[in-house]
Amino acid sequence: MRTTRYLRPYRFILIVCFLTGSIVLTSHLLSPLRIKSAFVRSHSLTYRIDKRFHVLHQHFHHVNFSMLLQRSSLDETPSITYQCRESCGGWGDRLRGITSTFMLAILTQRRFYIDMPYPCNLTRFLQSNLYDWRPIVLRSNRSQLLIKTTRSSQIASVIYEKISSSNFIDDWSIYDDIYIATNSDYIRAALRNKRIQHVVKLLNFSSDELTQDRVFPLLYEILFRPTDAVLNSVDQLLSNLQSDTFSSKRLICLHIRMGKNPTIIHDERRSYRDTMVEDILRFTETNLTINDQSIVFVTSDSLEVNRYISNRYGSNQTVSVPGPIIHIDRLSPSYTYKKQCDGFQKVISDFYVLGECDALIMSRSGFSEWGSRRRDLSHQFDHLYQYCRGVYQVTGHRWKRPFHVC
Repeated sequence: MRTTRYLRPYRFILIVCFLTGSIVLTSHLLSPLRIKSAFVRSHSLTYRIDKRFHVLHQHFHHVNFSMLLQRSSLDETPSITYQCRESCGGWGDRLRGITSTFMLAILTQRRFYIDMPYPCNLTRFLQSNLYDWRPIVLRSNRSQLLIKTTRSSQIASVIYEKISSSNFIDDWSIYDDIYIATNSDYIRAALRNKRIQHVVKLLNFSSDELTQDRVFPLLYEILFRPTDAVLNSVDQLLSNLQSDTFSSKRLICLHIRMGKNPTIIHDERRSYRDTMVEDILRFTETNLTINDQSIVFVTSDSLEVNRYISNRYGSNQTVSVPGPIIHIDRLSPSYTYKKQCDGFQKVISDFYVLGECDALIMSRSGFSEWGSRRRDLSHQFDHLYQYCRGVYQVTGHRWKRPFHVC
């Protein structure tokens, strides 16, 4: 009994080396204070991102990382830039365009940049991770091609056809710099293009990885890492998951996209969402346990919805990222520049939280669908649901929503 009482305040700790995959058992005992410190660090977003990339690297171990990360530091190198200087969609649309343009840059062996000053500069919230995409000023005497599909479905169709069936690598070789403003998915079209398979095969993706949703988690982590402003915002929220027993509370996430409402009056109207809030809450209360070992995270385009759910479950049970609720592409003329930037920061912070959910109910929205792709790959579809005139479980990559309009 004395031995048991003596050992109770201590624990052994396993240290995982993410670069080598090795596991080392420490030869000394750690005090409760050091255990608590390690537990707190494990809840930080930085720790979770590092752990996530280690898992991704193992999952995609067969991929040609040298080709994905290859870039030249010379300004004279041919380039492709994802450009967003005006209306170009919400964060989900932009991620579709960014990752598509990055893949086109890899296939054409061009330097990749992101130029997104709208509604305020992306570099305030996201920094380069393994690939430096920060824009530079290129010489004006270089030959340029501008591709803009965000406002023309006809142009978007023409570009998609070109990327899916022609040797666009050779066709674009006459241009020094290509600027693409798009929210389209060109990854599937490019990777399955029979005319450029001699280049695609060098990436060594498996046959079931030739789609944007499959490669998105890897491309996102290669490109992005949150700035301190986003890290601090998310870490403050994740700290609510810590309990006194050194166990983690369950994070239940609700993304409720209402469409046009008093909070975002310039948004578009969305059908079949009149009963969405009550439908989601009824499903949550019936199928997901909400107790003192769980926290409900709410992100919505409606301040009224946020307040309603907080009042329903109590302020100790619900969390949200602080900041103004905005749509980064449908801005009100009354917004100050500060409100636009604070709102953009909240959008990015919300997006990172969606990747940490133990259970996630999504609206039909690219924002939460891409956010869900950042969840642990081995548990990506665990307790993952989508609202589509009712709540349905997403069972895997091949799952199809029951209705086209949700």
